[in-house]
Amino acid sequence: MSIIRRHWIAMIVLCLFVGLGALYSIATPIFEASDELNHYPFVQTLAQGNGLPVQRPDEATLWDQEGSQPPLYYGLAAIVTAWIDTSDMPQLLDLNPHAERGVPLAPDNKNMVIHDRGEQFPWHGTALAVHLIRVFSLLLAAGTVLCTYLLALELFPNRPVIALTAMAVNAFLPMFLFISASVNNDTLVVLLSSVTLLLLVRMLRRGASPVFLLALGVVIGLACLSKLSALGLIPLAGLALVLRYFSRQWPPTLRTMPDGQDSDGGKQSLWPAVWRWARDYMLVLLPVIVVAGWWYWRNWQLYGDPTGLNAMLEIAGRRAVTPGWRQLLGEFQGFRINFWGLFGGVNILMRPTWIYPLLDLLTVAAVIGLVVWAWRVWRPQRFDQWPALTLIAAWIAIVFVALIRWTSSTMASQGRLIFPAISGICLFLALGWLGWLSPRRQQYAALGVGGLMLALALAAPFAAIRPAYARPADLIAASVPADAHRFDVDYGGDARLLAFEVDKERVQPGDEVTITLYWQALRPITDTYSVYVQVFGWQQDLGQHDSYPAGGAYPTDLWAPGQIIRDRHQITIAPDAKGPGPAWISAGLYRFDTMERPEAVDSAGQPVVFPVLAKLALDVPTMTWLPTYPLDANLDNHVKLIGFDAEQNVHPGQEWPVTLYWQSMGPLDKNYTVFVHLVDATGATIAQADGPPLQEFYPTSAWASGEILNDTHTVALPDDIAPGQYRLFVGLYDPVSGYRLPVLDEAGNMQDNQVFVTGVDVTSVP
Repeated sequence: MSIIRRHWIAMIVLCLFVGLGALYSIATPIFEASDELNHYPFVQTLAQGNGLPVQRPDEATLWDQEGSQPPLYYGLAAIVTAWIDTSDMPQLLDLNPHAERGVPLAPDNKNMVIHDRGEQFPWHGTALAVHLIRVFSLLLAAGTVLCTYLLALELFPNRPVIALTAMAVNAFLPMFLFISASVNNDTLVVLLSSVTLLLLVRMLRRGASPVFLLALGVVIGLACLSKLSALGLIPLAGLALVLRYFSRQWPPTLRTMPDGQDSDGGKQSLWPAVWRWARDYMLVLLPVIVVAGWWYWRNWQLYGDPTGLNAMLEIAGRRAVTPGWRQLLGEFQGFRINFWGLFGGVNILMRPTWIYPLLDLLTVAAVIGLVVWAWRVWRPQRFDQWPALTLIAAWIAIVFVALIRWTSSTMASQGRLIFPAISGICLFLALGWLGWLSPRRQQYAALGVGGLMLALALAAPFAAIRPAYARPADLIAASVPADAHRFDVDYGGDARLLAFEVDKERVQPGDEVTITLYWQALRPITDTYSVYVQVFGWQQDLGQHDSYPAGGAYPTDLWAPGQIIRDRHQITIAPDAKGPGPAWISAGLYRFDTMERPEAVDSAGQPVVFPVLAKLALDVPTMTWLPTYPLDANLDNHVKLIGFDAEQNVHPGQEWPVTLYWQSMGPLDKNYTVFVHLVDATGATIAQADGPPLQEFYPTSAWASGEILNDTHTVALPDDIAPGQYRLFVGLYDPVSGYRLPVLDEAGNMQDNQVFVTGVDVTSVP
C-alpha cells in the first residue's frame, strides 16, 4: 500500500497509456502501422516453424528487409500467436497499388492495404494474431514508460514532479503510442535500451556486484538480439564504467571499491582502476556474446557481415548518392514531425497541423530551460549527478549518430528511430521545462505540459488516424444529382460511369480541381479496377490521379450491383503548364496488373475510344505559348494568327514542321481546315499540308474566345524541288464549300484570303 500511496499518479499515467494504446490499436487497421505489413510475415513464418529467413536480394518475400532484423521480438511474438490459424493472411494482405506511402500531403490513398469485413471484430485468424501481438507490444512499451519514471526518480528522488512529467511526455507522445500499439520490433529494443540505461545509472549511484554486471550483460545481449541499434549499448556500458572509476567529480564513497580504500584516502590510482574497469567490462561483455553472439556469427557465415546490413540494404534500397549535411538538415523537418506524430505509412499528419510548430516552440523552450538549469547547478558540491546525466546524453548522441549513418545509406529520416533513447529524451525535456522553476511553478508547468500531451494523444486517433481510413460518409448515392453532367458510358459490362461533376470551369497552373464520378455496378465485379482521371492539354499532361474508388477505400470487387458510388478525385494542375488554352478531362477504368482497359461503349452501343468528359479553360497569367516569329493577321474577326515557328532554310525531301499560333476572337460555327502552302515565284503550290487544327483533336467550333493554340503541320518537301526562293502562305477554309476566311486589315477591309507568313530558302541537300 505504501508503494501505491507514493506512486499513485504514476500508476494512473501508466493505466492511461495502456488505455490510449488500445485506442490507437483499434483506430489503426491491421497492416497500416509503420512497416507492420513486413514485420508480421516474419512473425508468421517463425510461428509456422519455418526457421529464420535467409535474405536474398533477388528473391521477393513478404517480410522484405525486415527479415534481416535480429529475431528476438519476432520469436516472442511467434510464441504468443503460434496457436492461431493464419492461413487467411493472403486475403487480408491485399496491397493498395496506389498507396501514397511517405507522402503526408496526399489527399487520399492513405491505406497501404485494402480492408474488408474479414478483419472486423470479433477477430479471428490473422487479424486476431496481429491484435494479440499489438497487445504484447503495448505491454513492452508500458515497461518503457515505467523505466522513464524510475530513471528520473533515480536522479531526482526529491523532485517527483520531474519524474512524473518525463513519464507523461513518454506515455502521451502520439508517435510513441502509435508504434507501441503495432507489430514492430522497436517496442522491445526501446524497452531493453531503457532498462539498460536505468541499470547503468543505478550502477553509477550505487555500485555494482558481479551478479549485477552479469545481469546487465544479459539485458544488453537481449537488446542486441532485438535490433541493431542496441549495439550502441555496448560502448555505453564501457563509458559508464569509465565514469564510475575515473570521474574525479564522483564522491569518494561511490568511487571506492568494495575491497577497501587506497592509502590516499579514497582516491584510486590509475592502474588498479584500469584493471577493475577491464574486469567489470568483461563481466558485461561475456553474457552479451553468449546471448546474442550466435546470431551475428550466423550473419557472418551467410552474408560475410556480422550485422547483415549489406543484405538489408540490398533489399531496402541504397541511396544513389550519399547525402551531404545540407540534405540531411533538409530531411530534419520530416524527422521531427515523425518524432511527434506521423502515422500510417508515414503519410498521416496530426490535425490541426499547427500542432507541430507549437511542439517545436516547446522543444526550444526545453533546450533553453535545460541550459539555464545546468548553469545554476554547475558547481559540483551542489549537484553530484553529472556523470549520470553525461551518460544519458551520450546515449542520446550514440543513437542519433547511428541514425545519421543509417539514413545516409538508405531513406530512413524518421524521428521514431531515436526512440531507443526515449527515456533520456523525456527526462531532459522535463528537466528543461521544470528544472529551473520554483516548486509551485513546477507543478503548474507539469500540469500544462502533461495536459497538452494527453490532449494530443486523445485527439490523434479521432482527428487523424481513423478518418484517414474511413470511407466517405456520402460514398453511396441514392441517385445522381440533377445538376451532374450525364455521361452513361459502360466499361467492360461491369460498371457504368453515369455522370460527373467538375468544381471549376477555369484553372491556372498549380490550381486544384475536384472531379466527382458517379459509378454504378452493372453486375458483381470480380476484377479490382483502378480508376484514372487525367487532365491534359495539347501536347502536355496537366495532371492525373489514379486510384481505387473512394480514395482507395472501396475497390470495385466490393461493389454491389445497382449501387451508385460517388468517387472524388483531386488533381493539381501542373505548375509549369503552358497556355492559355484548352484542357480536357478523361476518365476510365483499367486493370493495374496488366494496364488493360475494358472496352468502353456509349448508351447507343458505340465504342468510345478515348472517353473525354469535359473541357476546362487553362488560364496562364503570362502567356507561355511564345512564337519565335510574331504576326498579327486577322481572319474575318474570328481568328488571329499571332505567330509561327519554322525553319526558313530547308532542303529537298525534308519533313518540315510549321507551328502556327492561333488565337480565337469569338465562337466559330464551323469546323475549318488549316492550309499550309509553299508557293514558288509563279504562284504554283509546290508542297502543302492541309488538315484540321491540332490533328482533329480540337476542331475550331469548340474554340473558346481568347484561347491560344499552337498547331503544328508537317510539310513534306518533294525530293525534286528546285533550290531557290519560295513563299509560305497559310489560312483557314471550309472543307465543304472551299470558302476561305478573308484576311482583314486594321480598317476591316479584306486584303487577301491567305496570310503570307515568311520567305523560305530551299538549298541542296547538305
